[in-house]
Amino acid sequence: MDKRTLFYNFALSIGLYYLIPLLFIKYYNGASDKAGFTLILMYTFSSFAITLLISYFCERKIYTPILSIIISLPLLLIFNTSAIVVIIIIVVFSFISYLISGLFT
Repeated sequence: MDKRTLFYNFALSIGLYYLIPLLFIKYYNGASDKAGFTLILMYTFSSFAITLLISYFCERKIYTPILSIIISLPLLLIFNTSAIVVIIIIVVFSFISYLISGLFT
């Protein structure tokens, strides 16, 4: 895995796993059940998009979804035990997008 791919994976993961969802939580004023559903959809889309973009445009290595999963582990410190569901979603959709990127290369 070269430095460019590592940087893109790190930058996309930080932006889509931490910055956007935490800004959403800070400025959202509605019901908490809608916020939770929106965050789960956001993490599903993010994990799929990060792995698919990097695997398709940079390089297709198995380290791409694994690194994305490792970067998502500090979510346990933010969301406590409810982050386990989010991390499972990230694991599943990272590997699904990795498999889909293999179909196009």
